[in-house]
Amino acid sequence: MRSISIEAKVGIFVLVAMIILGYMSFRVGEYGFGLKKGYLVTASFESVSGLKRDAFVQIAGVEVGRVERIALKDGRAEVTMRISPSVMLEKDVRASLKTYGILGDKYVDITPGTPEYGYILEGGEIVYVERPADLDKLLQELGTIASDVMSVTASLREVMGGEDGEANLRAIVENTRQLTENLNRVVERSDKNFTMLAESLTEASREIQKTFVALGDISERINRGEGTLGQLVENRELFDNLTVAVASIQRITDQISAGEGTIGKLIYEDETVENINLGLKSIDRSMESINRYISKTEQFKTFVSYRGEYLTRTDNAKSYFQVRIEPREDMFYTFGVVADPRGRRTITDLIVDGQTTRIEEYEKSRLLFDAQIGKRFKDLALRGGIFESTGGVGIDYFAFGDTLKLTFEAFDFDDERRTHLKGYADYQIFKHVYLTAGWDDFISKHGNSSPFFGLSIRFEDRDLKYLLSSVPMP
Repeated sequence: MRSISIEAKVGIFVLVAMIILGYMSFRVGEYGFGLKKGYLVTASFESVSGLKRDAFVQIAGVEVGRVERIALKDGRAEVTMRISPSVMLEKDVRASLKTYGILGDKYVDITPGTPEYGYILEGGEIVYVERPADLDKLLQELGTIASDVMSVTASLREVMGGEDGEANLRAIVENTRQLTENLNRVVERSDKNFTMLAESLTEASREIQKTFVALGDISERINRGEGTLGQLVENRELFDNLTVAVASIQRITDQISAGEGTIGKLIYEDETVENINLGLKSIDRSMESINRYISKTEQFKTFVSYRGEYLTRTDNAKSYFQVRIEPREDMFYTFGVVADPRGRRTITDLIVDGQTTRIEEYEKSRLLFDAQIGKRFKDLALRGGIFESTGGVGIDYFAFGDTLKLTFEAFDFDDERRTHLKGYADYQIFKHVYLTAGWDDFISKHGNSSPFFGLSIRFEDRDLKYLLSSVPMP
C-alpha cells in the first residue's frame, strides 16, 4: 500500500481544520454565545437614539438577553430582543432605555412585573415602555433657558443702569429704611401696650385679693351675729317671724292652686289661658321678625380702607379712599375717590382749517372716582364698573386665608391709547395693615408705566365702632 506523503497529510489537516472552523463560526453566528437558544420579544419606543444591535438586555443589572434587531414600524422604533430561555417575562414588565454612566453605551433595562398576570410567549410584545430622556432636547431647552436668562439680565441692566437706575435704587433703599423704622416704632408701641396690659392684670389681681379679704371679714361678722345676716342666724325672734311669713305665703299659694282670687282665675280658667297663649304667640312672631331683621343686619358688613402707593419711576404718590359694602359674603359694592398726581385725563378735538387735532390733557386738580360691583366665587372675585372715572373690569385671587390678595385691573379702554393695565399684590402683616406692591399702567406708551409699593389700612364697621367708643368725649 502506497504511503501518504507529508504534503497530503498537511493538506488533509488544513482541510479538516477549515471545516471545523467554519462549523464553529456558523454555530457562534447563529446562536450568539448561547443567546440564540432563547425566545424573541418586541418593544416599541418613540426613540432609540444611541441603541445598537447586540446591546445588552438586563434585569436588576444582570444580563438576560441581547438586542436582535431594530426596525421602524408605524413611525416608532421596534426593538426585537432575544431573551434567555431560563428567564420568563411577566406580561406587565416595563422596558426602558438606560445608559452606562453619562456618555456610555445604551442598553435595555426591564423592570419585573407580577407573576399572577401570566408570562410573555415567543413573539410576544412588552406593552409598557418608558419614554427615554432625549439629551439633545434637554440641551436645546437649556440653551433656551440660558437665552431667556441673558434677556432678563440685559433688561435689568437697562433698567438699573445709569444715573436714573442708581437714583431709583437709592430711593427704594431709603423708602425701605423708613418703612423699617416705622415698623420698629409700631413694635415698640405694641411692647408698651403689652406692658400696660400686664400692669392692669396685676392691679386686677390685687383688687381680687382685696375682695377675698372683705368676704372673709363679712363671714366672720355673720358668725359673730353682727349685721342683718348675723341677726338672722343668731336672733331666734327674727327667725320665728320669718317662719310666720313663710306660712302666710304657703296659704296664698294654696288659694291660687284652688283657683281663688285673680291670680287663681288667671291660671286655671281656660278662656284666660287661651287669651294669654294667643298673646304669647303674637309676641313670639314679633320676636322672630325682629331676630330675622337683626340677623340680616349682622350679615351686612362695611369696610373702610385707605391705600397709599409710591410710584418709583415718577417719584409721585397715589392715594385711594374706599368704602366696601357687603350685603352678603359673595356680593360686594365698592365706592371711593382716587387722588392721582396726573389728575383726570381729558381729550379735546381741535378743528383748525378743516383739520381735526386731538389734544390729550390732564386736569391735576380733579379727583377720580370708583364705583364697582363684585361677585366672589370661593377664592376668586370678579369686579366691574367705574375705575378711576373710566369703565373697567378687575379680578382678585385670595390665598392663605385671605391674607394674600393678587389683583389685576383693566380700564380706560381707548382706541388711540393703550388700555390702562394694573397688577399688584396685598399682603396682611398686621390685623388692619397690609403691604402692597405692583406695577401701574405697565403697557403705557406715554411714559406713565411705573412700579410701586406702599401701605394700606382697612377697618370693618365693628372696628370703627370700637375705635369711636374708645375715643374720650369732651
